[in-house]
Amino acid sequence: MLIYASVFSLLPNSLGMGGKLIAFSVVLNVLLLPVYRQMERAFQCSRGVKERVAQEVARMRRHFRGRERYFYIRAVYRQYRYHPISELLRSVDLVVQILVFATVYRYLSGLQTLSGASFGPIRDLSAPDGLLGGINVLPLLMTAINVVAVMTYVSDRGKRILGISLAAIFLALLYNSASGLVLYWTMNNLFSVLRNVVEQRLVPRLPPPVLQRFAQISAQR
Repeated sequence: MLIYASVFSLLPNSLGMGGKLIAFSVVLNVLLLPVYRQMERAFQCSRGVKERVAQEVARMRRHFRGRERYFYIRAVYRQYRYHPISELLRSVDLVVQILVFATVYRYLSGLQTLSGASFGPIRDLSAPDGLLGGINVLPLLMTAINVVAVMTYVSDRGKRILGISLAAIFLALLYNSASGLVLYWTMNNLFSVLRNVVEQRLVPRLPPPVLQRFAQISAQR
């Protein structure tokens, strides 16, 4: 909480409360970029191991039967230090998302300065927005951005299901929450989309020398 309070207090009041929430989201995401990159590298590595294990297990299933097949498959798992249950334990990105969500939710939910603060058509950032005849628009926008990002930039089926499930959970949890909190998460999702656009669409088109330098900097981080 102290870190969030310190970051938030450093943002200029001239931005207004809504502007500070947007800037707060951007600053936290920038600070977490090295963590996200490390998680992505770990996921790519674990996916490679999973694919090799699947190939070896398929080969064992073709050539062996019964207990012999069982023990050969176990040997493959030991060789690659792999177990199907370990896929759940490797979901560090899920743990980080839940941790960040829980701590930011607690901090912003107790932020007294949201009370009575307006932002554009939103009259009170401490209450649900109710922008469309009592329907809260920000949670729906947040969820739409999240789902589009998952469907566009996540190719792994398991991670797609996980991403969409998380979007649905966030919608249920945040629909009637303070609009300031939902504004933060909407910007958080938008930042993730922009990050994916840069990393998957723009970076690969850079000239080879620039791309090589970019890879070196990412590796150092």
